[in-house]
This record gives sequence, C-alpha cells and structure tokens, in this order.
Amino acid sequence: MSHYKARSDTPVGPVDWSDPHLRSLLEKTADWRLDNRSSLPPQEVQVHISSGWATNNTVCKPALVVVKDDGTMVLVTHFAIPQGEHVGVDSARGEGRRIAWGKVIDGREGHRTEDREQHLFLSWLRLD
Repeated sequence: MSHYKARSDTPVGPVDWSDPHLRSLLEKTADWRLDNRSSLPPQEVQVHISSGWATNNTVCKPALVVVKDDGTMVLVTHFAIPQGEHVGVDSARGEGRRIAWGKVIDGREGHRTEDREQHLFLSWLRLD
C-alpha cells in the first residue's frame, strides 16, 4: 500500500482569507514568478524547425539551452516555437556536434526584465 497522498486528498483545514497576517503575506508574494533556470552557463545551439511538409524544408535558428536534464530541455529564443512542434537542437560536443530531438510541450514570453527588453521566449522540450 502506498503512503503517497495527492495534495487534493490531504485536508489542510479551514483558511481564513480575511486574516490580516495572511493577507500581508499574500501581498508580498503577488509579484513573484517561478523561474527555475539552471545556474549553469547557457549553451549556444542551433534549433532545426521544419518549415513545411517536406523533410528537407528545415530552418535553423540560434538559441540558448538554459536547462537540460535527462528528459527535458529549456530553450531561450528570439521567436516563439509553437506547442507541439518537433525540433532538433544541434550543439557542439568536444570535436563534433550532437543533435537532440524533442517536442515543444510548453512555451511563453520571458518574465524577467531582461527577457522582456530583449523580446525573449522560453520553450520547454520533452526529448525523444
């Protein structure tokens, strides 16, 4: 038997939303944004995006990889990549190059001030 309980199955008790202390705490967090970018330096890559039905119609554009783990990757670009798009990410590896393929599962404009100033977009990929 699993001891894991989904959050919705765990009672938290009544919440008094009018409590001044709670309101004060919530006001302090109103402008917070989740930003889980890695502390590692960004890696320059080329993103291969299909520009049509034919497999030889591919456009390559520069991007930065800011997070990469076993199954996902976060790209920063100057353009939006549509959700569901299958892309290749070409990166330098030692003396050669490596291409990783993945599907865009989410994307948005950057929230950071420097992201907005530079018109940057973030795209989350699920790697194949």
